[in-house]
Amino acid sequence: MVQALQGVRVVEFSAGMAGPWIGRFMAYCGAEVIRVESRNRPDVVRLYVPPWAPEMGTQPRLSPWFTDWNAGKRFVALDLTKPEAVDLGKRLVAACDVVVENYSAGVMDKLGLGYADLERMKPDIIMFSTSGYGDSGPCRGYVTWGPNIEALAGLSTLSGFPGRECTMTQFAYPDVVSALHGLFAVMCALDHRRRTGRGQYINLSQLEATVAVIGDVMMEHLANDCEPQKMGNRSLRAAPHGCYRCKGEDRWCVIAVFGDTEWERFCGVVGRREWTRDFRFGTLSSRLHNAGELDRLIEEWTSVRSAYEVMTVLQEAGIAAGVVQTTEDQMHRDRQLAARRFFEEIEHLQKGKVLATGIPLGLTGTPGHSGQSGARVGQDNEYVFGEVLGVTREEIQRYIDVGAIEPAED
Repeated sequence: MVQALQGVRVVEFSAGMAGPWIGRFMAYCGAEVIRVESRNRPDVVRLYVPPWAPEMGTQPRLSPWFTDWNAGKRFVALDLTKPEAVDLGKRLVAACDVVVENYSAGVMDKLGLGYADLERMKPDIIMFSTSGYGDSGPCRGYVTWGPNIEALAGLSTLSGFPGRECTMTQFAYPDVVSALHGLFAVMCALDHRRRTGRGQYINLSQLEATVAVIGDVMMEHLANDCEPQKMGNRSLRAAPHGCYRCKGEDRWCVIAVFGDTEWERFCGVVGRREWTRDFRFGTLSSRLHNAGELDRLIEEWTSVRSAYEVMTVLQEAGIAAGVVQTTEDQMHRDRQLAARRFFEEIEHLQKGKVLATGIPLGLTGTPGHSGQSGARVGQDNEYVFGEVLGVTREEIQRYIDVGAIEPAED
């Protein structure tokens, strides 16, 4: 079957997740994605040490992040501090449709691989560039990581319980947001080029992409001229609305009840219809005012039932409820994920096969699939430089001799 992006070729000068995840999605849809790496400056995913066996030391092919963010790509190794490597990089760009890079702002320009240089060489090239602050403004030169951006974007002040300190997600959430915005921007640029023949430069600020996802909170500040308060598990528009302890060790279920009709159904399910007539709980405003007492009473019901029982009986009554699942739950007990075959078995060049989360694009006419993972740095030097660029074996060896191409090895 012809894939949705078959015939599109992408080259990545990337690290971490904000850039590589774009290529991961595109490779899943049939694009040929070539990632440029260097052993002298390894990506964070190549520095993985297995937590179950730290004595193994760094295992550059075994990181689960590497599979999640890079499966299905080709890998070449270039030392871009060498002018010969930069020349090869330009030749590679000339053979591609899209460039994806998420180095610090200005790095590609210093290397001679900035958009101005690439556009002169290939006018219809599409170049996607992302960094913490973008390529303009007083902070453009600062280095950032996901947690820094999360704090700057205001997510930390909104997370957690009232009266407690700011909290972090412990995940590079801005990388995810930026990559998905970036993927959409790249697809827009490809469509624009198809219609006009013109390429373009895309510059995405990870700070701006993350601030954009809390637009409703910004509007609340504009409307009320005050900082929104941390709500914890509570809501201003629903009650009960919280995370309730269930039977078993560290088992929980989240419940959200909107409106009086749902409230009446909820009371029927838990066998407490009298709550609908209780002055403390009869209206949304009274439930919000007495949320602490309501949560205590509800937990008396949930704490003697399994989380899955709570979720099932409430969902069957049309009430939003969800088990706080562990990864083990998702892989072995989630009927919905199993029915839709969400998890995907991926060929791994070192481990044989691994199970990974699927790519939830939902394309039914051109369903994608993940290519192999576990590649070495420089795994595809011979194919990319030899077959794609037409470099002879003798020339490749000369590039290796001067240090421009790093030979493939673990």
